[in-house]
Amino acid sequence: MDIDFSKKEEREGYLQTKLDDLLDGINASYGQSLLDELMLRLEATVDDFNQEVDDLMNSLKKSSEEKEKLIQQIKSGESIKLEKESDQIPDSILDEDEAPRELSEWEKRLEGMSKD
Repeated sequence: MDIDFSKKEEREGYLQTKLDDLLDGINASYGQSLLDELMLRLEATVDDFNQEVDDLMNSLKKSSEEKEKLIQQIKSGESIKLEKESDQIPDSILDEDEAPRELSEWEKRLEGMSKD
């Protein structure tokens, strides 16, 4: 029996068959309602998993694109401009009105590159 797990209908059919085998003993009392609830929960779990994987892949893709862009800028000798993103760059780095603070090694290297 060849099952193509990439197709939703075949996955559901496979699970239905296996669950029917498991539920033969209790099928008379609880079978269909238990199976219906179990299928709903399995579908919800798979949907949640797929959404989380999609979100993770999109995040990785965006991060990879940003890193590639930065690498290309460094290779071409372009000045690097920091873009304000609330989750990546604290406001204190971008605010020029604040008192001077010590730059990290990374910030010093970036500043040196932008002057060249």
